[in-house]
Amino acid sequence: MIKKLIMSTVLTTISFAASADFVFQQRIAPVEAEPEVVSSAGGIVHCPFNYHSLYLKDDKTLWGVGYNNSGQLAQGSSNDEQNWVQMAEGVDSAACSYGAVQILKGGDLWSVGRNNYGQLGLGNNTPQTTFQNTGVTNVSSIINGFDSSYIIKTDGSVWATGSNQFGQLGLGNYTSFSTYQSINITNVKKIEQGTYSSYFLKNDGTLWSVGHNGYGQLGLGNNEEKTSITQLPTSSIKDVSAGYYQMMVIKNDESVWSTGGNQYGQLGLGHTVAQTELTDTGMTGVTKLVTGTLSSYIIKGGELWVTGMNGNGQLGLVHTTNQTSFQNTGISSINHIAPGDYHVHIEKSDKSVWAAGHNYYYQLGLGDSTHRSTFTEVTRP
Repeated sequence: MIKKLIMSTVLTTISFAASADFVFQQRIAPVEAEPEVVSSAGGIVHCPFNYHSLYLKDDKTLWGVGYNNSGQLAQGSSNDEQNWVQMAEGVDSAACSYGAVQILKGGDLWSVGRNNYGQLGLGNNTPQTTFQNTGVTNVSSIINGFDSSYIIKTDGSVWATGSNQFGQLGLGNYTSFSTYQSINITNVKKIEQGTYSSYFLKNDGTLWSVGHNGYGQLGLGNNEEKTSITQLPTSSIKDVSAGYYQMMVIKNDESVWSTGGNQYGQLGLGHTVAQTELTDTGMTGVTKLVTGTLSSYIIKGGELWVTGMNGNGQLGLVHTTNQTSFQNTGISSINHIAPGDYHVHIEKSDKSVWAAGHNYYYQLGLGDSTHRSTFTEVTRP
């Protein structure tokens, strides 16, 4: 299901017209262990909620392609880019989300793009079209969400900035910030952000959540919004990934559990009913999990399995039919999975990059705007 050829923006609802054009509508709006580095350290960069794509080369140059409405491709303009363009050099790692990109250069944090809530951490709400030094140092990990950003420092402390309209910064209030604020949580191994919700996996295998919970995505057994970080009634969590309004985990026994919105079958439960607590998908032997906007991707038995929304072919199954349970694509030898907004990239063990899904803004990196329902090889920059 792979053919050879010549690499993310979010909006609340999508309607498909007969002509296959799209109508987009804006969304409503002390060290206890060494933290895991969850931002990209090379190769394809995971850019949730975006119609742009990033690739970090071994020579530490960062490249981008696709949607550029907020200047997130760091070209000094807001023009979309049909072909790969160099964004920065000397980059150790990169992270991105809805219209914003952040990079680490020697532990220093730089930001570019969308900044309407101060998510770039620059002390203002002005969008940037070239990288700006935030003045924040000793950063080990960057985690970007929808209009908010988290970092983990080398001392293990957690900091956040940006939108807090659903309490997703975990500060116990709804005040948004344009500079990084210290978050009262320790022993964090990994942070994930969904749409206005945040998740913290600790080194002891416990999972904590905060923010928007209209679909039960916080996994607390209810739909109550939280402004304080709250522990889920489960443990033995190995990994966590968050999508649009859904969240999934891998437990230590390699089983997959999911909660939250499920209108397209993205929870992989065989139906489209939302869940308010982590529910067993029945999938076992899973070694990797990454959620997309409304789709989910896992590695099981060394092969890629997929479920959820497929209207643009983002599951890579040759068709555009949504799936409510995990389907085997037959594709193996995968090192990385990087879903964007209604599209996905995978990087194989030979470092080749392949893409499928929505491509209206050239985000697949194929030099055209044609959607793909089969994984197509990308000519890397």
